[in-house]
Amino acid sequence: MSNNAAHIIQQFGGVKSLALAINKDPATIYRWTYPKHKGGTGGLVPRSALKKIHAAAQLLNITLDVDKQSPDSLTHTPHPHQFVNWFRNTAPYIHAHRGKTFVINFSGEAVDDDTFSTLIEDLALLNSLGIRLILVHGIRPQLEKKIAAKKRTSHVFQHLRVTDKETLEMAKEATGTVRTNIEAMLSTSLANTPMADSSIRVASGNFITAKPLGVINGVDYQFTGETRRVDCNAISSTLDSGHIVLVSPIGYSPTGDVFNLRSEEIATAIATDINADKLILMTECNELLSQDKQLIRQLTTDQAQVLLDKKNHQYNDTSLHLQEAIRASKLGVERIHLIDRKINGGLQLELFTREGAGTLISTQPFEDARPATIDDIHGILDLIRPLEAHGLLTYRPAETIEMDIEKFHVIEQDGLITTCAALYAYPEDAIGELACVAVHPNYRTGERGDYLLTLIEKEARSKGLTRLFVLTTQSSHWFAEKGFKPAVIADLPKAKRDNYNQTRRSSVLIKKLA
Repeated sequence: MSNNAAHIIQQFGGVKSLALAINKDPATIYRWTYPKHKGGTGGLVPRSALKKIHAAAQLLNITLDVDKQSPDSLTHTPHPHQFVNWFRNTAPYIHAHRGKTFVINFSGEAVDDDTFSTLIEDLALLNSLGIRLILVHGIRPQLEKKIAAKKRTSHVFQHLRVTDKETLEMAKEATGTVRTNIEAMLSTSLANTPMADSSIRVASGNFITAKPLGVINGVDYQFTGETRRVDCNAISSTLDSGHIVLVSPIGYSPTGDVFNLRSEEIATAIATDINADKLILMTECNELLSQDKQLIRQLTTDQAQVLLDKKNHQYNDTSLHLQEAIRASKLGVERIHLIDRKINGGLQLELFTREGAGTLISTQPFEDARPATIDDIHGILDLIRPLEAHGLLTYRPAETIEMDIEKFHVIEQDGLITTCAALYAYPEDAIGELACVAVHPNYRTGERGDYLLTLIEKEARSKGLTRLFVLTTQSSHWFAEKGFKPAVIADLPKAKRDNYNQTRRSSVLIKKLA
């Protein structure tokens, strides 16, 4: 079988279809389509994935052997209809993000990478869409090169560099060089590039007032500091004038001293003080993976803390980014995104697609879990019809859904109903039926069903119900894990017993509500 990525993706009907067929992130599939100098695989599918692709192709009756394309065809223009559909799907995100303030942190490693020009183009696109950008850059590798060139020794404790006077001078030099290079790249407006006619204005300045870290655990960090105050008024007025704000990891004290700061700490301080809509940390790897090595797409602050506490190394980059995300969330930033900056287009995938490409951390797990309204009927039907076709749910006409809409709760993400469930109360028996539980196939790894079940149980208690029952044909184990116990038809309320479908022979399970 050919390992030509373009041909395989085309035969499966697109990146998302292939990703779903072999249970991989769309971002991974996209990476196969980019040349190696841009972080891709040169247009070839890795051998480790070919076996899964072959099995999926056989299952779906897809022919992959005939390959008339070459890797060069990866740069082909997508079919017009594909482009139109993609562009339409991004519209809700464009509307939602316009006028919002994003703080984006990226490392000095990102600046030195050959793909940094692509990230700059992505940032320019965000700016053109009306997003207010505050960029915070790092200088670690640039500073280390200067230290090595002068054959100096630099001490690092718990991921914090001890900055003496000579190291501080080198940090200032590195900062000036990196900042100038970023400003130059953002000023690019060459024809036939994504930045043509962009006319971006960049503003840097003394936005950060710093203070020394002092002595920690017996270590004097000298000119290493931390953020004391953010000049929010100056940053806001600069953003209001249409500029991108560029902040370097250098801070100034009222006495005129200069301090070397961590860029991640600055980004968190700015995001919290200015009430940014998003804090985005561009990381050096896919940091948060589940036990089966899949990207964790969403965590609550509490879940992130549990994950951090389990990590053996509290001072590696992964843990430090997670710490900053947790701190920012606790300080009021609603959404923090961790994105592998090596994913070509990862920023756009995370911000403009439902699947995303990174990990979202927020205080609440699903902000859009709510009672259903009449406007949700179409979304509920789209969610339950495939399950009804496979016999997992009892068929419900649209008219029934409309009549019972006040009994439903849904979870919505970016306009898509991902989860639904209904509560039918039998107050005379102090029992309720949990019905029509459905989770979209692409969202079954995020505990959405658990969260909605919790909401249904809370509502049942508020109605004075002491028990909850469910009828299921294929999900008995899942409900058993949630505390439901096997029961018999005689345990159901009379109205439900009289309408029990003998043909489906659904299992009866009941849970006592504490």
